[in-house]
Amino acid sequence: MVKAKYAAITAVSLLLLFGVAVWGLLLPDADVSRAERRTLAQAPALTAEAVFSGDYMEDLETYLLDQFPARDGWRTLKAVTRFGLFRQLDNNGIYLVDDQVLKMEDPLQENQVNYAAGKINELMDTVLQGMDVYYSIVPDKNYFAAEANGYPHMDYDRLFRLMQDTVRAEYLDITGLLTLDDYYRTDAHWQQQSILPVAQALADGMGLGVSLEPEGGYTANTLEPFYGAYWGQSALPVAPDTLTYLTSAATEAASMTGAEFEGRWPVYTVSRFTGMDGYDVYAGGAQAILTIESPLAKTDRELIVFRDSFGSSIAPLFLEGYARVTLIDLRYVATSILTEYVDFADQDVLFLYSTSLLNAGMLLR
Repeated sequence: MVKAKYAAITAVSLLLLFGVAVWGLLLPDADVSRAERRTLAQAPALTAEAVFSGDYMEDLETYLLDQFPARDGWRTLKAVTRFGLFRQLDNNGIYLVDDQVLKMEDPLQENQVNYAAGKINELMDTVLQGMDVYYSIVPDKNYFAAEANGYPHMDYDRLFRLMQDTVRAEYLDITGLLTLDDYYRTDAHWQQQSILPVAQALADGMGLGVSLEPEGGYTANTLEPFYGAYWGQSALPVAPDTLTYLTSAATEAASMTGAEFEGRWPVYTVSRFTGMDGYDVYAGGAQAILTIESPLAKTDRELIVFRDSFGSSIAPLFLEGYARVTLIDLRYVATSILTEYVDFADQDVLFLYSTSLLNAGMLLR
């Protein structure tokens, strides 16, 4: 009886071991993981040099892990077990507050924040001399949830003080206009339909003097399901979001040009919703320099926004008031060559950076 029991256990173990191996061999290799938003390792080339250096075995291990059958299912099982069975407070830095998925930020890096502040001052002393320059800070989701729920977080008060003590531009405070509910549940970014008051406050702070609300209001257009970055990183069975983008006569008439576009493109690139990051619907996603022309704007004023990814979704809301909006992302273009692509004259200038970007300020080139 005992022998039969051990024989059955051995048989099942071998079946699982070899069954999974055969399953993995039969399955075609995947190129990318949409859940993890990255490319997956492919089978390494078997060469004598790679074998003797040890690189082959390391690359093979990475490849087998990336191409493991039902990888996403195992990731979900691990996450659910950590949260549900072992009552862990986070899974690889991802945690939950009600139906919001959040990711813990690094502790405050003062040298990074000081670098970002210095970069703003450097531009004010060079290409932005004599121009009206403003800056604002977008708090990340942890700003609203981490401390109240007992999770580690950066020293936000210190970050804001560092910026205000160092940057010579005029500060426009938007923190009081935002709550955790204004952000996507499964992503780091704010929802466009929730930030109309933010856009208006920024425009008012820059003295634009007109309403950004179109006559008759905006039309809300929805795309779903939207799987934010934290949806994949969490590996939890949470419901996806709905992405909403707002259109008006001004946004429909507007067009944008950039180095990565041929000709003129619409402000919302809906075709990118099914790509690696659905948030790329807004202003084409990550771009070094974009120029948006708005022929139906209520003024002839122009705006330059130095931004990170949060700027992509707020930029279309400025088109009611500004005839031209130029978006510059210094993570992808060096400060030293800006004048080759942008004519700095008498535009309003807004530095709009998230706390996450400021805490990694050395990404700015």
